[in-house]
Amino acid sequence: MTKKKSIIFAQIGLFIILGFSSFADETAQVTFALHLAESTAFISMLLLSGLIGAICAGPIAPRLLHRFQPARTVTVVLLFEALLIATAAIANQFWVYIALSFALGCAGSIFWSAILVSVPEFAKTDQQLDRLNRIIQTVRNLGYIAGPLLGGVLYGLSNGQRGLFALSIMVLCATFITLFCFKSLKIHAQTTKTVQQTKKGLDIIGLLRKKNVVYALSPLIITIILTSALNVLSIVRIRTDLNLSAETYGMIASMISLGLVVGPLCFSGLFQHFGNAAGASLAAATIGFAIFCFSLTHIVWLMMLSFFILGGANGVQNALMASFMMKAIQKEHRNSQMPAYLFIIQTAVCIGFIAAGFVHVDHTQGALFAIGIATMITGILGFAFNTTAQKKEQREFENG
Repeated sequence: MTKKKSIIFAQIGLFIILGFSSFADETAQVTFALHLAESTAFISMLLLSGLIGAICAGPIAPRLLHRFQPARTVTVVLLFEALLIATAAIANQFWVYIALSFALGCAGSIFWSAILVSVPEFAKTDQQLDRLNRIIQTVRNLGYIAGPLLGGVLYGLSNGQRGLFALSIMVLCATFITLFCFKSLKIHAQTTKTVQQTKKGLDIIGLLRKKNVVYALSPLIITIILTSALNVLSIVRIRTDLNLSAETYGMIASMISLGLVVGPLCFSGLFQHFGNAAGASLAAATIGFAIFCFSLTHIVWLMMLSFFILGGANGVQNALMASFMMKAIQKEHRNSQMPAYLFIIQTAVCIGFIAAGFVHVDHTQGALFAIGIATMITGILGFAFNTTAQKKEQREFENG
């Protein structure tokens, strides 16, 4: 009983650390943005540098995971983040913030790769894996919501310097808590010694050789590219086209965050009845429907409802795709192929982010309308393909 309680406490500790990591990253980025608030170009460069850092983590993560194993990689990354945030507390220059944003983006992506590789080791059944993943996605999203809130508070402490230093101390403490949690769970001892574990780099080709993975990833990639422009276009739509106040924009945009938290826990089960991949595609179609509705309405409460549905469906899609990838990738290939999955996602986000800059302000509503329709079609086609592939796999399994 004592051992069982120890495992439960260790799992709770890791959930908290996961939320805290996303929370710390977001807090640091918000503090950097507040320092560079005099120029929108500076803030754009800050966001882009973090995104490029996350993409560059792709080739690095597999080698770290092979060298240190996931548990030690998590602690190494947390220690690195603590040092970066402490450096930010001392430095106060534009290019330093850009470099630190890049490094934090890289570290955050490696951290999440290590978590996705580690999670299957906690679960004995697929049902346990799905439940753990939903909790992890929710806790992670909570961290992204709390980060901006604390970022504003920390910026008020000596122009953010004392606040960042305090944050670095908290991340350092989190490193030692993580060591204790993994030691209790003995995850670090579970290594896979097989002759198949020879690929130590980023294995995108190996990942895309799996037909079921290609069917599942294709709608996700297209959805991400299409919807990555939403953050930029929604500001123009609400503030410029509709002439609504900044407070109203904040209220509408906050519904996405609420949906992201509620979605994985409350709605994943409904979509998962169709299977992880098919359910994720259905969630993509729902995202498209929400954007379509947002593009047509000027009523505030309808826009809020659209964004809540969008956030909830996005949370569901992320949760179901993570569960799908954990089950689809064999244990001996996780260190190489899970970072490849994240690399593909981050690249799609970057493409969408850059593409948003080519949309003219006068065409915002039309662009949102087209994005909504295209995302719906992508989701519906993905649902059809994945449902057919799933039934085919089931027939082959039954026929032996």
